[in-house]
Parts: sequence; structure tokens; C-alpha cells
Amino acid sequence: MTISSPGLGSKLDVNSIVSQLMTIEKQPLTALVTKEAKLQAKISALGSLQGTISSLQTAAQNLVPASGVTATQKFSTFRATVADTSIATATTTSSAVAGTYTLEVNQLAKQHSIVSATGSASPFKADGTLTTGGKLTISLDSLGGTSPNKTTDITIADGASAESIRDAINGASAGVSAMVINGAAGKQLLLTGNTAGSNQFIKLSGITGLSYDPNATPTPATDAFTQSQAAQGSAFKLNGIAVTAATNTVTTAIDGVTLVLNKGPEAPATSLSTTLTISKDTSSLTTNVNALVKAYNDFYTTASNLGRYDATTKTAGTLNGDSTLLAAQDTFRKILGTVPSELSDASLKTLDSIGISAQKDGKLAVDATKLSKAVSDDFTGVANLLAAYGKAFKSAADGMVGATGLIAARSDGINALIKDIGKQSDVLSTRLTSIETRYRKQFTALDTLMSGLTKTSDFLTQQLAVFNKTTTN
Repeated sequence: MTISSPGLGSKLDVNSIVSQLMTIEKQPLTALVTKEAKLQAKISALGSLQGTISSLQTAAQNLVPASGVTATQKFSTFRATVADTSIATATTTSSAVAGTYTLEVNQLAKQHSIVSATGSASPFKADGTLTTGGKLTISLDSLGGTSPNKTTDITIADGASAESIRDAINGASAGVSAMVINGAAGKQLLLTGNTAGSNQFIKLSGITGLSYDPNATPTPATDAFTQSQAAQGSAFKLNGIAVTAATNTVTTAIDGVTLVLNKGPEAPATSLSTTLTISKDTSSLTTNVNALVKAYNDFYTTASNLGRYDATTKTAGTLNGDSTLLAAQDTFRKILGTVPSELSDASLKTLDSIGISAQKDGKLAVDATKLSKAVSDDFTGVANLLAAYGKAFKSAADGMVGATGLIAARSDGINALIKDIGKQSDVLSTRLTSIETRYRKQFTALDTLMSGLTKTSDFLTQQLAVFNKTTTN
């Protein structure tokens, strides 16, 4: 019940009295709100914990070889260095072998180029249009080849202009670029292969006026195109051994090496020389080791802060004493101190043996010199050790951050509590509304009663004053 000015007649401050009483009545609700806030803080803290464990999970995963791949193969990476990158560049795979090669480039692959004839042989009429259209088939193949590496059909309209034919070809992704040249003898259509190589000869068929067969000798009278540049493959030498390839990208000359030729000789020179060096690269192994150590240290710092207790200030971290946090800390700590079963007969069994050790503050540190020596002395042993510990860390992390993992289960339990608190709060809020209404009714009635008594008292006081005055006179 709402009144405009409670206490006006009796000077009883109803609003203040009700407010103070409701403050007391709301204490259970306030306690629930405080409890919910603490639970929400735990959910957030668990999220932070999960984030650091997920990062550790990823770092550990990067140490585990894929199915069918050995640890040695996983970490056996090589670096290709070309002394003069204007001549060539190179990349490697794990199947490469260290070595140094003298590279002599004798010939770069070239693109095929054909141009339409002029005069009476031109496919275009005097007005620059094609008499009859149809389906134009463009194929790319080696000379004499019967299995084109690319075939594209393009619809050309009757009476199409040279420009519309050009646009149709360029829009078809046929592996060929077209352009129109307005020469002294009229319009000519120039077609050039997008890729250089001996397997990129252009063949046109399907439309009489737009035909070309690179295998025909001599060029049939029906062919309205002639060759302006022949397609050709590349030619080079490796340590004096002659090699040819269809294109400028060569994957078969050296196992595990892709060689890209960028520049060939210019007359009168017949070759360009440079040096290709394939060397073992341990940087990926070192990078993955450092990533694991960083991920572990980030987890350690986060977990320590969430579980801390300051005896001086008597303040605790959000997850102080939490079983999930304690389980995570204990699990990862045990991994560091336990030799994986697959290393029981190995010469290298512990992380410390390759330079990864725990410091006084509980974090890990990498002794780069010790790690480098271990890699140099026993690369396979180091690779197997990292793979084993990576597997152990990943398995433990999977059990914590998975959809059905430890953190998810803990979070679900807390969310259930939060939901229950919400229901209790709703019930209490409804009850408090009723209590406040009752208090206002009661004190409003008291205010009204006291106001009436005040008026009666004032009246009697007035009458007594009159009576006393009359008696005195």
C-alpha cells in the first residue's frame, strides 16, 4: 500500500522505519547475492585456468608425431638456401638430405603464345567480327600429348567481336590469357598460356575460325592461328648432372626439395650459376620446446595466483583450496617427475637430461647450450623424449579441458548452484515484497491512529485552557 506522505499527521517517519526493517529482512537475500557473486568469480577463474591448460595442451600436441610418423621424422626438418635467390629459390620437406650443390640454369621454361592470322586467313571479317560461333574448346598439353592437363569449353556467339572473344576467354579461367592487338593489318587475337612449361601447349578446337593444333606440321589451312612463341620446359645442371623439367617448378630433381627457377642466361651466356645448400634445421624442435616451457610456466603462474593465500592480509585467491585446481597442479607436477613408459629403455629419460629443469620458483627453464648439445649428440633420443612427454602432457590436459573433462564438470556443478540460488532469490524477493507491503499497512495504520490521538489531545488541551480561563474569571 502506497501513501503520499506517511507520518504527516503524527510526525512518524514510516518510510525510514520500513526501510530499516527491510534492510534486516533482506539479509538472507543479500547473503545469496554475495554467494552467487563468489560462484560467478569461480566460473571466471575456472575459465582462466582452462585457457592456460588449453595452451599447454596445444604446445604438447605440437610435440606429438602424427599417426604413422616417427618422432625423428617429425622433427627432421631441413633448410634450403640459394646463394643467389634471383636465379632460384628452394623449399624442403622432412625427406630431404643435407648437401651442397652447384646449380647451373641453362634454360627457363617458357609460355606458349599464338596469334590469329591477318588478311584472308584472319578469323575475323572486315568489321572485326566472327562469322560463326559455337563451343570453343581450349586444352593445354605436351606436344603429341593425348591427355590434356586442362580443358575448358567456352561458348562464343555468332558475330562475336574480337573483344568479346577476348573477354569470354579471360573470364573462363582456362589457363590462357587473351588480348586484342590493333595492328597495321587489322585486329589480331593473341593467346598466351598463364604457366610456362613444355606441357602448356595451347590447342583450339570446336570453331573453324578459331582453331589451332600445335601438333600439325605444316599448319593446316583451316588454322587461323600461328605460333609466336613455343612452349618449352626448363633445363639445368646439379653438380654437373643435366636435368630437364616441364616447368620452372621442379620437385623431382632432389628428394624432398622443391626448386623454383627464376632466371635464365641471356645471350651470349649459356648458363647462370649459384650454390644450393640443404642443411639440417633444428629451430622447429627448439621452438616447440620453448613453447611447451612457456605454456607450462603460464599455467603455473595462473594456478598459483588463483590458489594463493596471503597470511598477512588474510586474503585468498578465487580458487584457494579448490579440488579442481589442486588436481591440475598435482597432475602436471607428477608428469615432470615421472619417466614415460615408452622411455624406460631409452638413453634419455628425463627433461632435465636435455636442459629443461624446474627452478626454485617452480617454473621451468631451458638451458639452450645443454639442449643444443643433446640434439647434436642424439637427435633421435631427444625427439623421442619430447614426443613422450608431449603425449603425457596432452593426455592430462585432454582430461581437464575436454567437453566432459574435470573443469567442465566443476563448472557445471557451480552453474547448478547458481541456478538454485536464482530460484531461492526469486522466492525471497516475492516474500520481501509481501513483507514490505504488510509493514507499510501496519505503520500507516499506526500513523493514522497516532494522528487521531494527537488531534484529540490538542482538542482537550484547548478545552481545558478555556475552562481554566472561565473559572479564573
